[in-house]
Amino acid sequence: MPGLVIRAVSTRGDAHRYNAQPRQDAMGLWRISERIVLACVADGLGNAQLSHIGAMTACQAAREHLRIRPDEQAADAARRYFSRIADAIEAEAARRGVAVEELATTFLTAVIQFDVHGSPQQAWLMRVGDCAAMRLHRGVWVSCFAKEPDYEVATSATLALPGHADQVEIQPVSLDPEDVLLLCTDGLAKPMRGSEVRNQLAAWWGSGPPSLTEFLWQVGFKARTHDDDRTAICIWRVS
Repeated sequence: MPGLVIRAVSTRGDAHRYNAQPRQDAMGLWRISERIVLACVADGLGNAQLSHIGAMTACQAAREHLRIRPDEQAADAARRYFSRIADAIEAEAARRGVAVEELATTFLTAVIQFDVHGSPQQAWLMRVGDCAAMRLHRGVWVSCFAKEPDYEVATSATLALPGHADQVEIQPVSLDPEDVLLLCTDGLAKPMRGSEVRNQLAAWWGSGPPSLTEFLWQVGFKARTHDDDRTAICIWRVS
């Protein structure tokens, strides 16, 4: 895509791999038109048996139900959009004959808008739950949302779809040249709270997009106390 380079990966964490459990994360990335790119990440709740299905359903529904233009991302429009995604999760639960709580998932999406000249200008971020969006600007990571998730208290009370569609957060973000926009699940956001990981990723990604192989290796770093699934969509605004 002109003006953008995107790298994306979703990997199963060591804990799920060791216990022969499925990856509970999911992601989606689509070019909707010449002027819109849609990216999303989802993180199924750990205590929900079929949350991996919920995460996958949320991403698919985000693509199917995107009806609003980026400049119309007002709160009401975002709530309607997320309600349709929640409806899709509830329908999937009904089809499987299970409680909707078993498919609970957090969800974050970015609608990236291009101007009439084909240059990426802005991303509209919307989320429910603790997926993270960060912007790397001049070597410094900055959270895109005013309130960062408190991972220390992440429990079954964490906001998630389908139950909290009306509590969607909305945030527009400018895509300045040489900036990097990162969408990720807490499997990456948690270790990034440490300065060593944060600074290393800034050093790797602040100088431009790596090759896909390098990106996969960089996101897959080992950290003793961080064995969750890890999903990241990294978007570089390039000249």
